[in-house]
Amino acid sequence: MAEASDAAVNSDVKVKKSALEKAIRAILQVVAKKSANANPLFAEAAETIYIQLALAKIPEKPGKTTMIPLPHPLYGEKAEACFISKTPQKKYKELLLQKHTVPGLTKVIGVEKLRKKYKDLAQKRTLADAFDLFLCDKRVIEMMPQILGNVFYKHKLKAPVPVPLKENGEDPAKEIRKAIGGTKFRVVQGRSVGVRFGRCSMAEEELFANAKAVISASIKLLGSRGLLLQAITIQATNTIALPIWRRVAPGEGAPVNLKKWREQNASSAASDTGASGISDSEITGSEIISDAGETLSTRDSMSEVETAGETMSEVDPSGESLSEMGSESEVVTKEDLPLVQGLKKKKRKRMATNA
Repeated sequence: MAEASDAAVNSDVKVKKSALEKAIRAILQVVAKKSANANPLFAEAAETIYIQLALAKIPEKPGKTTMIPLPHPLYGEKAEACFISKTPQKKYKELLLQKHTVPGLTKVIGVEKLRKKYKDLAQKRTLADAFDLFLCDKRVIEMMPQILGNVFYKHKLKAPVPVPLKENGEDPAKEIRKAIGGTKFRVVQGRSVGVRFGRCSMAEEELFANAKAVISASIKLLGSRGLLLQAITIQATNTIALPIWRRVAPGEGAPVNLKKWREQNASSAASDTGASGISDSEITGSEIISDAGETLSTRDSMSEVETAGETMSEVDPSGESLSEMGSESEVVTKEDLPLVQGLKKKKRKRMATNA
């Protein structure tokens, strides 16, 4: 079934401001801690923050790249961009570097020259490190993964941004500024869409404004294709993803409040055993009830195994060995327990062997 466009899709998605602010602050703290002992070449400025959009189903086909404007661009005034054009290179070099100049665009390279001059991995790494951003003529964008390879698309994460150019010589400055000042959004054939919205060197307020713009635009873009949004998370390069919104699954009900759940279970367990004021730590096994009705300390049981033969300490200060449940079973001394006798027997064998 084809994906239907529905204006109501994702209309219920509402991300809380506090959740978004906390997630961004936590990511920045994690990155700062990592960067404190890291190599200066990999400073926090190189860390990029993404919005991850989880979809309810896999799209039938990938979508076109759309640029989302950012209130605070990812690249500053000193950033340098390289434009990859069609052949002939000279034609587009004159168009972009002489007739219609754009601040930050410093180099134009044609596809054929790119193939010949940057063949091996070392040359591609040098090119990737020489510029902050790469733009590309939209008509040759499909050729870029094969020409540039994993160096640009996986290792350096500098995949070119497609820019529409017209053959009539129309001023492309507007589209180039839009590409430099925005971020890419593209639905791929998978259940997740990643959208970059900032760098860890940016101020927290700037990151929040960018994230807000990206989330708002992404919800509309996914809704226009009838793609239901399942969850939204935030993560930086090589960090865990922090959730900021999740759709409740059908029949799942409201999210469980773990604190209330533990309190309710604690009170129900106390009523079942006739005890009161039992703490969580006590419920989880600080005490165990033996078959004979005795209440033995877990700590004492462990110390007995480790010391291999030492007598167990009494749990009850008064010396009573029966539990408070009122059992009338015959008292069994700890020395007569099979476990204690077995440990003593093994200890005697070891002493005899070593003698």
